[in-house]
Amino acid sequence: MKNDEERQLLHSDTPFVKGDFHYAELEKGLWIMSSEMFYKNNVSFKPIYDNFLPVNYYFVSINLVENSYNKGSYEFNNFKIQNNSISFSKPRIDYINYHFKNSKEIMYIAYFDEAWLKKNIMESLVIPVSFNEFLLNKDKGFFNYSLTNKSFEPLIQKFSNLFKNSTKPNLFELKKLTYEFFTLFLLSLKKNETLNSNNLKPRDRFKIEKIEHYLLGKLHDKFPGIEHIAMKYKISPTKLKQDFKTLYDCSIFNFFQQKKMDLAYTVIKDSNLKIKEVSSKFSYENVSKFSKAFYKHHNILPSDIRKQ
Repeated sequence: MKNDEERQLLHSDTPFVKGDFHYAELEKGLWIMSSEMFYKNNVSFKPIYDNFLPVNYYFVSINLVENSYNKGSYEFNNFKIQNNSISFSKPRIDYINYHFKNSKEIMYIAYFDEAWLKKNIMESLVIPVSFNEFLLNKDKGFFNYSLTNKSFEPLIQKFSNLFKNSTKPNLFELKKLTYEFFTLFLLSLKKNETLNSNNLKPRDRFKIEKIEHYLLGKLHDKFPGIEHIAMKYKISPTKLKQDFKTLYDCSIFNFFQQKKMDLAYTVIKDSNLKIKEVSSKFSYENVSKFSKAFYKHHNILPSDIRKQ
């Protein structure tokens, strides 16, 4: 590791990983960190805590992962981690991180201690009931949920620009963005709480979440069909449609198409594949049908993405 104290930047280039870590203390008890990593090999690791040192920092993070697998998530222990997600962790959580060879990972992480949490978050008017219950539950130390809220996209871009274009941390702007991050995080939890306040049973919610993960792994294929999904997960087609709408506030087909077109957008933007090849990659019979579906969701033709 090489440390640039002026820029508050750690650079790593090992047989396992290459990338940069930006860090900055914004105020007492609050840090922000950005990491952009490329994994040269399959890597797994777990944190080790010194029992003679205090461990009192929580963290909330935006996680953006790209790898060659079609699945939109991976599992470890009892956790399911979405590739594009938000995570929250209490201090001293024992967990294992997994990273696939040739994967890219960008993270924006806010670390904060108990005193900062109580002063700045617990007194917030927007704090969701579920978040407060999680903090009080001694048996739960970590949660992760899919990043589907478009309001986070401008924030992510601002973070990226600040860290990449500054010769040293712009503490004023980073602090503003970090407070905005916390606000969006709490509001997104509150929105999920509102959507889930309709007495959907935990067992039914779990089944619908499993179906969501199944669909995210099928984005390169055609929509499997309501009947097929219902039969696979032993649920009636009517209940499947109702429960999915209840949990995600959209139809199951529209959810699938939106995720498919979001992934297609990323592929077009970040690869040199021809539009015809991308169309085929996502199981469309011809470019015309693919372009029509793409325009419906992004209000721009796929051929115009690279012109921007």
